[in-house]
Amino acid sequence: MATVTAGFQVLPNGKDMNTDGVIPQMVDVIKASGLKYEVGPMETVVEGNFDDIMLLIKTTQQVGIEMGATEVLTNIKLHYKPDGISIANKLTHLS
Repeated sequence: MATVTAGFQVLPNGKDMNTDGVIPQMVDVIKASGLKYEVGPMETVVEGNFDDIMLLIKTTQQVGIEMGATEVLTNIKLHYKPDGISIANKLTHLS
């Protein structure tokens, strides 16, 4: 399968849970993934193989659970083109 891009947001939730340290831990997982990424104020965008991206999202969800969340809500947007799409491709259309 061609390269895809995915924008995703993982929201840990739990009664009386302090999420201050969770998001930085999730970003560390993203950095360690080896995938190209851009962290934004509302979501993170990653570029790569579909299966690798889905595994990364699953792993970030697990970080939330391991840090005390009783659930995680995840918003995902995928962009697929048969010949591939990159973060750089998407940014060149901004000007």
